[in-house]
Amino acid sequence: MSKAEFLTVRWNNLLTLGLGLPALIYVIMAFSTSFWTGRGGLIGLSIIGVLY
Repeated sequence: MSKAEFLTVRWNNLLTLGLGLPALIYVIMAFSTSFWTGRGGLIGLSIIGVLY
């Protein structure tokens, strides 16, 4: 796969969805429940924040 084939709008959209949806789901679940108040939840949110 060449650079021109890889850097397309389609690939950009797929990568964005693939990386963004898990983070968004985690954040929504963490804030909609009491999971974020615990130590593990805060560590998870911190890791998500650092990665994204």
